[in-house]
This record gives sequence, structure tokens and C-alpha cells, in this order.
Amino acid sequence: MVVVRRFVIAMSATLLLGAAEPSAPARAAFERGEAALSAGRMDEASAAYREALAATPGYAAALNGLGSVLFRKGQVADAIARFREATQADPGLKMAFFNLGYAARKAGDAATAAQAYERYTQLEPNDADGYYGLGESYRQLGQKDKAVAAYQAYIAREKRPGEQVWVRKAREYLAAMGAEPVPAAAAVPAAASTSTQSAAATPAVEMPAPFPESRPASAAAPVVAPERTPNPALAAARIRDGDALMKERRYREAAFAFVDATHADAGHVEALFKLGNAMAVLGYYGQAVEKWERAAKLTQDAAIRQSAQDNVVRARAKMAQAGASPQAAGQPPGSGPVSDTTRAQARRAYEQGVQRIGTRDYGGALTSLTQAIQLEPMLAVAYTARGSANIGLRRYAEAAADYQYALELEPGAASPLYGLAESYRALGRNAEARGLYERYAASSATDVRSQLQEESRQKAAKLR
Repeated sequence: MVVVRRFVIAMSATLLLGAAEPSAPARAAFERGEAALSAGRMDEASAAYREALAATPGYAAALNGLGSVLFRKGQVADAIARFREATQADPGLKMAFFNLGYAARKAGDAATAAQAYERYTQLEPNDADGYYGLGESYRQLGQKDKAVAAYQAYIAREKRPGEQVWVRKAREYLAAMGAEPVPAAAAVPAAASTSTQSAAATPAVEMPAPFPESRPASAAAPVVAPERTPNPALAAARIRDGDALMKERRYREAAFAFVDATHADAGHVEALFKLGNAMAVLGYYGQAVEKWERAAKLTQDAAIRQSAQDNVVRARAKMAQAGASPQAAGQPPGSGPVSDTTRAQARRAYEQGVQRIGTRDYGGALTSLTQAIQLEPMLAVAYTARGSANIGLRRYAEAAADYQYALELEPGAASPLYGLAESYRALGRNAEARGLYERYAASSATDVRSQLQEESRQKAAKLR
């Protein structure tokens, strides 16, 4: 199951030795940015971080904060650039390396992710999360031995009850690679399966039971607090955002808000419960079941447990009726079925982006194509087009990430092959570029162009 483990919202208020020393105005602006980010006020946070950077260029913590804002707004390539700048400005800023690794991995740039996680685990050797990301990155790169070592290091360190599902996943990867899994510290019941999720784009016939609001304030506290310090203020703010969006029937956006809340505080019962509700309304019954079951395990409140169990029963009935679906791969919220209206909006944004590429307005194209992707995250042609916009801006690593993801979505497409070859050639990765040119030249896909096939053959020959 593909689940976002930890959203990139980590912040660092302390500058380490060797980084640019901020002026008093820069520090004040940075602190305003931190407060705004914690409260979920993205535009305000962005403005404050930029003010801090204007006052003190190279202010690493502000670069990291700005990257966090950009990532949460869906501007992943820009976020990666800011995280990278933060690591260059302060090689000791731990969370900048973690954020760079996470964002690069989500963008499909496993090589950058591995480098960032390697540095993070050196700086923070006892944090399990860094090793899981490192294992994922090396596994995607096909570097088996390094992946095995990273997963084993993760299992040895991960003791949080709420994270044991990832320990099981790491053990599965180790077994698949023929390696001996590290024995878990304690057995934990298996999480709910997500192999049969509904493809329905409309809400369930019966809405999930709401989170019981009459409980005492402390009743929803987790039985065992996670080792990592949670951010309950941010969780509460994002829950409020999600509640408002649910009332407006903006379920996809609400799901993202609740995801933010669960990553700000992994043991927050209310956030988990409401995330399950939003997922169920979107048709992600398998993932909804998992969230409700996790919430029930973390609370001692009988009303919450009963409501969660009632929802699980209804969701499993829906799953039995619907059978398997394209969402059976466990895509995160927002990746599943979209309404015709949303799809039309995404298509218009995509077409506008293509038109802007034609007029060499690459910055404008990037904005339009990012909007298209936010509206319809499975729109492969939008990733391909955004890769072209990034090439126009000479942002070759970002372009490569877009083309790679387009290929994941449509493995039989030809256009991303050519774009990825161009990106790798510009990055000096000539052997990989040559192989991609050869694949494009030999492709019989419907989107292949004969002129580019000839150019691909010529470019491949020059790279031999």
C-alpha cells in the first residue's frame, strides 16, 4: 500500500554553526513564518519566509521553511530546490536533508533522495524515519545491499506502536530481496488490508459515523505517545480546515487537510477518525478501514471505538459490493476518481500550460501544469508537459522527476522517454540518456514522432 508516511512540514528554529547568521529582522520574519506554517496559513508563511531571506540571503532555516510551504502547496520541484539550497547553506541542518530526501523520493528522484537520507542518518542516527526513506530510495535504485542494510536499521530503531505497519512492510521487502528480516521487538496485529477499494467517485450511500464530539477532552489521547514530539497545534488547525472543507463538500481537499493533521501528530485519534471518513466518502474504503481501526486501537473512549467499528462494518460491505478497482494499489487521497467537472478544469489548465510552452512562457506554463496536476494527480500528460516547462527553465533535475513519474503512470508512452533522455543528457548522465534515446527510437507508441525518432538515433550514436 502506498501511504504518505510523513508529510514535509518539519521545521528548524535553530541555526547551526556555520550557517548564515540572520539579522534581527530576518529572525523575526522567520518566527512569523513558523507560526503561520504551524497554523496552516500558507500564503502568510511564504511571505514571512521570503521576507526573512530578503533580509538575510542564504538563511538556511528560512529556506527550509519556504520549501515546506511549497511542498504543501503542491509545488514539489520548487520545494526540492529550496531544500537543496538549505542543505548547501547549512550542511548541519538535519531537517533540510530529511525534507529534501522525502520530497525527492515523492518526485521520483531516488538518487537525490538516497544522498539526502544518507546525510540525514549521519546527522540523526537514531531516527528510524530516515532509514525507512533510505531503504525505499535504494530499493527504487535497485541497490539491493544498501536497501537491505537501511531497512534492517529501520526495523532495529522503530519502536512506536503507531508505526508498526511500516515495520511489517520493511520486513516484507527484506523477505522479497532474500534477506533475513530483523526480528521485531513485539508482535503487532496486522493492519487492515487495502486490496479491494471502491472506484466510486460519489459518496457512500450512508455517510460514515461522525467523530463523537461529546467525549471528554482527554478521552481521545493515545494509549502510548509516539517517541517523536507531536505538533498538536498544527494538527488541531488542520482538523479545523478539514472540518470546514467537509461541510463545503470539498472532500478531496478535506482529505489532504486530515492527512496533514495525522502527520503533525501521528497518534491523534480525531485526525485519524476524520481522515477515515473523508477517504470513505471519496470511495477509498480500504484505507478508511485502516484509519478507523488505528483510531480505535489508540483510544480508550468506548463511544469512539463503537463509531469506528460501525464505520468499518459499513465500509467492508461497500468493498464487498464494489470489488477491486484502480485504487487497489492504495494511492493516497486525491489520486483516485475525480468528478467530470474537476477533470474538465484539469484539462483546461493542462491545455493552457501547453499553450504557454508554445510561447516560451515557461514560468507561466509551470504554474498552469501544476494546477492541472493538483486537480487530477493521475493526469500523465500534465507531468510530461511540466517536464518540458522545467527543461525550458533549465531545471533539468525537476524535469527528470516529472518525466519519470509520467512513465510510472503510463509505462507505454514514448514522449516521457525523450524528455527524460534530454534531461539526463543535460545533467551529464550520458549512459542513461543514450539508453532512453534508443528506447524512444525503437518505440511504436501512439505518441511517438518520426522526426524525434531520427534525432534520438543520432543523439544516441553521439553518446556512444
